Amino acid sequence: MNNHTIGFIGLGNMGKPIFENISKKINHLYCFDQQNLDINSSYEFTDTKRIFEICDVIIFCIKTNKEIFDILKKYKIKNNTIFVDLTTSLPDITIQINSYLEKFNSFYIDAGMSGGASGAFNATLSLMVGGNKSKFEEIYYILKTFASNIFYLGKSGNGHMMKLLHNSVCHSIFLLNCEILNIAKNFDLNEKEVINVFNKSNARSYISEKRFPDNILSGKFNGKSTINNLKKDLNMISSILEKTNLDMSYTKLSTNILNKIDDNYNDDDFTTIYKNWSKYNMFDIN
Repeated sequence: MNNHTIGFIGLGNMGKPIFENISKKINHLYCFDQQNLDINSSYEFTDTKRIFEICDVIIFCIKTNKEIFDILKKYKIKNNTIFVDLTTSLPDITIQINSYLEKFNSFYIDAGMSGGASGAFNATLSLMVGGNKSKFEEIYYILKTFASNIFYLGKSGNGHMMKLLHNSVCHSIFLLNCEILNIAKNFDLNEKEVINVFNKSNARSYISEKRFPDNILSGKFNGKSTINNLKKDLNMISSILEKTNLDMSYTKLSTNILNKIDDNYNDDDFTTIYKNWSKYNMFDIN
């Protein structure tokens, strides 16, 4: 069924380009953001109440699913509404929301994203999806307007759990590269040459191939995400693992490194961690 009326809530660094990519292929589309943003006049900027009244698919691209839950409790939920959550959030809250929506014969699809602002702009995001499979398949055509890789991972919460696992690896590799390149400079090795060696060898990763050349060694420091977001991600996965008997040595190490950064820097672009490595006294994490 390709005739849904779609509401989109949250037009930030990720949300706005995602919304714009959806709008290129889908007509019945409404949006809302707390800030007054410039939106293509072909599409209606409205309020959350109206979105809940007229839309049968509602996509959230805001900070956490805690905020989504608060919004869901505030408004009347129509029968058979599909809610799509693009946040990075705790899976247990995802499961709670899914159970809450079942009372209204409505559905919750958790769809963690990877690809950053550039992926949102170019419609090349990867999505990690959990929730009702038939409803996922029903809205697949919508997801394809802004994502090039879509992975269905099973039950509610699995998409968000996969995203936390993904971010744990991604952030840890980033921190390791920050440390190694700072060490390399102390041995008079050129950082660009070090990255070039990595990218032609087994040490290559997305961090070395894209993040450092495009956002750090370029001098731009424009990863378009904050230090606080990295802290949030790793603190979430750590809080989950602490309730288990699973080993979490590397995840805990990365979490501790990030938490050592003074909260006064939380709103800085996370790529500045590299140039401020010594300033943050990152090496002393005990």
